This record gives sequence, C-alpha cells and structure tokens, in this order.
Amino acid sequence: MSRVLITGASGQAGGGVVETFLAAGWQVAGTTRGTAPEDAAAGITWVSLDLADEASARAGTAQAVERMGGLDAVVCLAGGFRLTPIDESSWDDFAGMIDLDYRPTVVTVLAALPHLGEGASIVTIGAKAAQAPGPRSSGYAAAKAGVIAFSASLAAELRPRGIRVNCVLPGTIDTPSNRESMPNAKTANWVTPRQLGELLRYLASPESSPLTGAAIPIG
Repeated sequence: MSRVLITGASGQAGGGVVETFLAAGWQVAGTTRGTAPEDAAAGITWVSLDLADEASARAGTAQAVERMGGLDAVVCLAGGFRLTPIDESSWDDFAGMIDLDYRPTVVTVLAALPHLGEGASIVTIGAKAAQAPGPRSSGYAAAKAGVIAFSASLAAELRPRGIRVNCVLPGTIDTPSNRESMPNAKTANWVTPRQLGELLRYLASPESSPLTGAAIPIG
C-alpha cells in the first residue's frame, strides 16, 4: 500500500483530495494545525503541526512516517488566496502571501526529504495565476511563481536520487469560500477538489513515472 503525506488536508479542498487517495487504496496522513475536522474521511491518520515552524514540521512529519511505516509521496496542498489592490498593499501583504503559499511548500519538502527514497514523488501546488496574473493578485501570483520555480529546481536536483517533483497549476478551486467571495463568477471551469485529487494522485503514483519537472495546468 502506498503512503502519502498531504498538508492542508483539513482545508476546504483537502477533503475531496484525501477521499480520492483513500478510494485508490492509499494510506494517508493529513496535517492540521489543530484538531481533526469532525467530518473527515474515515481511514486518514492526522498529525498536528505548524508549517510556519520548521521544527514542528519535521516532528509532525516524522510522526506521520512512523505511524504509516514509511513514506512514498508528499502532496503540498497547504496554501491560501487573497486579492489586494496594489494601491492598498504594503510589503507585509506580500510577505503574508509568501508565508501562506511559498513557505509551507519549502518547509514541507525539507521535513519530508529525509524520509523519501528512490521512487518517491513530491507534488506541489502552484497556480494558473502565477503564469497569467490578473488584477489585485500580485502578491499571490509572486508567491505561487516561487513555488513553480522551486519545484523545477528541486526536480532537477532530486532526479539523480530517483525522486520525482511535479507542480500542479489549478485555476479556481470550487470551494465554499471561493463561491462566497465570487458570487457572480462563472463556475463551469472551476476545479472540484475531487478532480484536483485525481491529478494529484496520478502524479504521486508510479503510474506517472518518469514524469518530473512538469508544471501542469488544470481548470
């Protein structure tokens, strides 16, 4: 049975992603900053950690690996989205997006690498907005562009060790908060958590070997 660590598993998109992996027979450890959500899918192992704190991330990851008996893949799902007009922005707004979207990815990889061996897979989450930014998204787009560049460099560095790294670039994910914040948006092309989960599961699994270093748009 393949074993995956999914950060941000308790978030709004996390439930659908986790269920996709569980349905495919994966052993799943999900991270949360607090207690496990009451409506979480059965069969998931929860670990509490803080992705803003490298020591906490390392300890929580080690705990997840111990509980699952190893680690085959990591999905860096933790992140967030905020729109801020540039005239109303300060450096703190940009730093906040880096802390929300870029830092958790790097910290997760640093914590997981000691537990990954040949054949393992790392999947990160960039965004379509990083390649085609819209208005008020400069902080978010910059942070996600950092994720894409980090993932590409990581893929090149880890290729000799047999560890693959790929980055998924979603458009808008169909979550309750996104529907609430964009009530007039056309949702036909939004990505459901299950659709996102299917792509993440494929990239995490040996089915996608030897794909590495890709930035794949969805939605």
